[in-house]
Amino acid sequence: MGAEQDRRPAAPAAAPAGSAPSTALAELEQADAAVSGPQRAREFRELLRGNPRALYRDGGPRHLTASAIVIDRPGDHVALVWHRKGRFWVQPGGHLDPGERSLELAARREVAEEIGITGFERLGEGPAMLHRHGLDAAFGSCAEHWDVQYLLRAPAPAAELPLTVSEESVEVRWVPWPLRGSGPERDTSALPEGTVPDLAATLDALAGHLARWSA
Repeated sequence: MGAEQDRRPAAPAAAPAGSAPSTALAELEQADAAVSGPQRAREFRELLRGNPRALYRDGGPRHLTASAIVIDRPGDHVALVWHRKGRFWVQPGGHLDPGERSLELAARREVAEEIGITGFERLGEGPAMLHRHGLDAAFGSCAEHWDVQYLLRAPAPAAELPLTVSEESVEVRWVPWPLRGSGPERDTSALPEGTVPDLAATLDALAGHLARWSA
């Protein structure tokens, strides 16, 4: 329980209109155990049940996205990408592609595309954090992302896993995320200037989750 290796199945057909994708809903059921809490998980499920197209970019101004807080094997570093459109440092992630129904597999695909790493262990039974954030005019018709975030552990230390850039992520880096004393709290002071403002709070919230699932 808690570990799931990277899989890349063929994309299934899109969900019929008016039918909430069962895979995504099942994943959001698992999000009751996320650090964001069961009430937030219910809100995400209600959005998807009320608007099944909210799983995709064209699902209206408020829609779901999938991302991952990627840590190295020891858990002492977190991978960040420079978002060209947003002009900030953030974890890898993005919209689901047409036909995708799994939020986790979409997050894993985005990570592979944006930093060039696969073979992760998922820490936890499902999503680790559900996060909502508004967007500025640079994101066009996207007004608010309801982001489903997984905590994924890479198969080796950061020093052994060079990251690769992509069209969307013109710069990538491993950032130190060391323990404070004996933990489980971790130090976010190494986050670079320009990091999306709420990422430090997300990492603070996930430190205990990491300790629990690494025990």
